[in-house]
Amino acid sequence: MRHREAGITLVEIVAAVTIIGILSALLIPLSIKAGRYENLKLCQDNLRTLYAAQAKAPPTPTQEYGRAYWVRLTQMQPPLLSPDRLRCPFVDGADAPFCQYFGPAGDIVKYDAKDPIGCDMELSHSDDGRQGGSVVLKNGDVVTDHTGAWGSAQHGGRCRP
Repeated sequence: MRHREAGITLVEIVAAVTIIGILSALLIPLSIKAGRYENLKLCQDNLRTLYAAQAKAPPTPTQEYGRAYWVRLTQMQPPLLSPDRLRCPFVDGADAPFCQYFGPAGDIVKYDAKDPIGCDMELSHSDDGRQGGSVVLKNGDVVTDHTGAWGSAQHGGRCRP
């Protein structure tokens, strides 16, 4: 009878590497998807915060709406918003605009409860800008991508830079 010395065989190494490869192929896409979902939730939270700040300091009839309105809320004394809330986690880089959310396009008193009053930029959720993004409605709800509200807000002029 042959006595086998302790050690790892080539077959065992190949089996271990194959199992690690299969697990990596399954887990890496899941972790990327989880990161995207986390960024989506952060973007929605930013829009909810913008909505809450807008409710505390609605613009006067002589003030402009749009992105300038959101930025103005960060410059009040004391500020109603942190400037960090104006940056969408999907849009990164030095060339990204200071404010990556669009504000309401007009006096929101005239809007219905389900009308959008703020949204994120075109490239916030996809590389080509066609997927849409998140929208905050006058009633405070935040809807995203698949609802079609983003496209109607952008193309209908309800959200403007």
